[in-house]
Amino acid sequence: MTGERVQEFNSAFAIDAWLNENTALPVANRRSLAATLAHLVTLINTDRPTTIGISGAPGSGKSTLSRALVHSLNENAVPACLLSLDDYYLARAERERLAREFHPLFRQRGVPGTHEIDRLLRDHDRIRAGKIDGLHLPIFDKSQDDRLQKSHWRMLECVPRVTVIEGWCVGAKPQDQADLLHPVNELERTQDTSGTWRNEVSQAWNRMYRKLRKRLDQVWYIRVPDWECAVDWRWQQEQQRLQKNLQSRHEVVQFLACFERIVRHMQSSHREWADLTLELNHSHNIRLPEQNRK
Repeated sequence: MTGERVQEFNSAFAIDAWLNENTALPVANRRSLAATLAHLVTLINTDRPTTIGISGAPGSGKSTLSRALVHSLNENAVPACLLSLDDYYLARAERERLAREFHPLFRQRGVPGTHEIDRLLRDHDRIRAGKIDGLHLPIFDKSQDDRLQKSHWRMLECVPRVTVIEGWCVGAKPQDQADLLHPVNELERTQDTSGTWRNEVSQAWNRMYRKLRKRLDQVWYIRVPDWECAVDWRWQQEQQRLQKNLQSRHEVVQFLACFERIVRHMQSSHREWADLTLELNHSHNIRLPEQNRK
């Protein structure tokens, strides 16, 4: 075993131990993630400040991968921090305003247009500039469907060398306008008959992409086998919560309906915008295809 492979093996062992303590992943899922992450860590340029975007469908495991990546970097003396797109959801009162002024579907968090992107960008830019004194990073409580009070927000202890921005559509290139004409599911057919909502979402997505993509040194995409897997895995995650936000698989299907259009587009277009694609199989084991091993 070469020196590099020994280091990668040791890293995989350490990541697996952390995953065992901090997640409820089955053994096979845990070990595939640990092995993949051990290699991914070697692909990051830690000689300069770097920002990595990690995207993937709901239920794909991007949050777990991101947390384990940040932990592994910190354990290897590379200061790292995680910014989750979920923490930058608009407050419930602001989404209520959007629902009244633009379309009722904006009441539900999730799609572009329901995030405070400018705050995320400001926070990121301060971190990259090393200006973290007095920086408070928001926390969104999904059980309350609202942002926590500022007194509960996070602060960084040191300036990160690597910043990970994790979110389901981070770095993804938007659809063409012509692709918005026809609904993709029952929600769009019955609740967005004129296409107003999906057009507003598309405009917000374009703004997000233009502003955020230029700040990302790399975009990693976790690709699920199909849409049904995304639904099943999101329901599995919900069942593991101490306090469920969604009470049945049917509720998960309804909740994820607003994500479906963008997820399907990401599945088919990822080669156009992702620097690296990670593949999940139907058993939720993850791997880095050989063509991505640089």
